[in-house]
Amino acid sequence: MWILITTASDAFLGPSHVSVISGSKIYDKFPKDYGRPVVVTGFEPVDAMQGISMIVKQFVEERCEMEVQYKRVVNHDGNLKAQALIDTYFEKMSLFRWRGLGNVPDSGLKLREEYAEYDAEVKYKDVLPIAEIEDHKLCICGDILRGMAKPQECTIFGTACKPTTPIGSCMVSSEGACAAYYKYGNLI
Repeated sequence: MWILITTASDAFLGPSHVSVISGSKIYDKFPKDYGRPVVVTGFEPVDAMQGISMIVKQFVEERCEMEVQYKRVVNHDGNLKAQALIDTYFEKMSLFRWRGLGNVPDSGLKLREEYAEYDAEVKYKDVLPIAEIEDHKLCICGDILRGMAKPQECTIFGTACKPTTPIGSCMVSSEGACAAYYKYGNLI
């Protein structure tokens, strides 16, 4: 999920690629329970800018809602056939450790036991033991993901940690906050 950052997470831009499958319903709790608006938006610059505009409009109009900018492919319920297939083959993990955030309950999926023969974690457990990868001690991705810091506040941003040599989870993908700041901050 992209986060519109001020000094804290005031609003959220929900990612379109996830929302095509899940639907926008997964974000309904943010306005209702946390008083934070959400706009599901695409990744194209015009989509992102319109999504930000929709968030700003909610603030101006003193509204707090879940809206979909990316209506050409995202609806409230999502792709029900894809959801049924996911439910057939996968189950929720009680805990999943996210780089930069730590353990988050019910946030990951694993193959159901009846499909263990296709599960790389099971099939190759003796060959490739699963080791938790700790975040680099200088990396502040967790704070960036929670909206508590900006990428340029990290001491290794743009020096040791770059898209060609990512150290933190926020730099690994082109969708990561640090990678976006790096690319669009004229540091390339």
